[in-house]
Amino acid sequence: MIDQSVADVMTHSVRTITQETTASTVAKLFATDGIGSALVVDSETNDLVGIVTESDIMHQVATDTDITVVPVKSFMTTPVITIPSTESIHTAATLMKDHSIRRLPVVDDDDLVGILTTTNLVHYLPHLRAHILRGRNEFSGQ
Repeated sequence: MIDQSVADVMTHSVRTITQETTASTVAKLFATDGIGSALVVDSETNDLVGIVTESDIMHQVATDTDITVVPVKSFMTTPVITIPSTESIHTAATLMKDHSIRRLPVVDDDDLVGILTTTNLVHYLPHLRAHILRGRNEFSGQ
């Protein structure tokens, strides 16, 4: 279980938007869907080109940007750091730590297949703990 793959823990449904989507539209999406990020795809190729988070939207509001007209392409994070679904949770967590990111899009063969978030990892921790404790008990003969 320690070497569990990203595919076993990630969120499979991902919200995508295009580069032309306005910040206010994204803010409404976050509020109605209860999410904290959306992945930005090219409207013609459907390639992943960026990510927008709640923090990005808050920054736009804090700097008095007119969020009803500003497109996400002007403030999205790019390039996007991604990971394959077959990679280990340990590798993913290390990548997130090293890049100070809380969301990691999961891409297989250039196809967006999910997203791994710190919330996913937190939900995984009790399973990891149980696995470690079982291993200790087996090692000590209990």
